[in-house]
Amino acid sequence: MCLIVGLLTVWTPLPTGIPLIAIGTVLAVSVSSTARTMLKSMRHRSGIVDRGLVIVETKTGRNMATMLKRTRPLSRKLAARSALQAANAALKSPRARRLVDPSDPSV
Repeated sequence: MCLIVGLLTVWTPLPTGIPLIAIGTVLAVSVSSTARTMLKSMRHRSGIVDRGLVIVETKTGRNMATMLKRTRPLSRKLAARSALQAANAALKSPRARRLVDPSDPSV
């Protein structure tokens, strides 16, 4: 229902279309594996949709963000994982430990 009403009101001057589409998408993704598959393929094909959903992921609560993160394309998941590994490696480096606590004699 939210998706249909959102699509009908997206072109009106009232700002109700996009939020309704976002809510309807999250609801559909949370209950349907077919909707997840369709959204994942749409995110893979369209960079604009993917960037828009990344913004929505950062602005929504944890549960909604988790649902949307499950639809990320594989390339984005791999990039996020490698960035996380690089950040963890940088934090474990001796130089980073000195920057955290310079008075620690064990470093």
